[in-house]
Amino acid sequence: MLLFKEQAFIEASVRAIYPQVDSICCATARDRNYAGQPLEPDRSIETLLEIPDPDNKIRLVVRRDWSDVPGDESEARMRNAAMMLDPKADYYLIVDTDEIWEGKVLREAWDYVQKTRWAGYRVSSHAYFRKWNYRIVEPEPGYRPLAFLRRGFQFLQQRQVEWHGPARWREYFRTGRKPKMVCLPTHLRMQHGSCVGNDERILTKLRNYGHADLIDPTWFDRVWKNFHPGIRNFHYYPGAGHLYESLVAIATADLPDEVKRCSWPEGWIER
Repeated sequence: MLLFKEQAFIEASVRAIYPQVDSICCATARDRNYAGQPLEPDRSIETLLEIPDPDNKIRLVVRRDWSDVPGDESEARMRNAAMMLDPKADYYLIVDTDEIWEGKVLREAWDYVQKTRWAGYRVSSHAYFRKWNYRIVEPEPGYRPLAFLRRGFQFLQQRQVEWHGPARWREYFRTGRKPKMVCLPTHLRMQHGSCVGNDERILTKLRNYGHADLIDPTWFDRVWKNFHPGIRNFHYYPGAGHLYESLVAIATADLPDEVKRCSWPEGWIER
């Protein structure tokens, strides 16, 4: 897990996975964004360290300079540094702080991984907009980030994996087949709060996002500030509005417990 100005999400994300995993390995540059530019930090680190940790699972590395860690850019290097905190794990669950897993979904996903034993797995997601009560309707297959990665493989860029090198040969010896990324069954979905929040959170995300250079510079004023529940075709990439087709309202009672039981800032969920 990478920590970057997401103090409102960290507790929910960590508490959701805590019972299911052996360790939670976090990396952060604290007062730098992914491009190494200085910024005012929030309480992400403090929030993480305030979470009860009775089984001593939480591990954290804080650095500004990641140049000695493998990877082509800082986000990949930070993920690789986080995995180094538990080098003997069978698989790593790759999580962003705005991704929340239901316990039952994560258990079923892990059972599937153990049975099939591929090198990497992508997971389907439910994405939300403005608040947890508006779920984004996406064209299939929708956003499916890498979720599970076998020990030994490393990241090149963001969630893009280097599939060659010694880990590739270890994979042949382990399974008799070349490393492959597959998708978990589509009924297994994590909850993605990528666009949940207030103006400040979204502006911070847009300015410091790993793909910030790809974002439509008019999107915040044109779309976000003119939001209404009937909005359509509103993705922030130019020419890719169709990726966010529309919204469907979700009652708070129908949200996963891992989402609705948490304390969210005012306006982020209906109470």
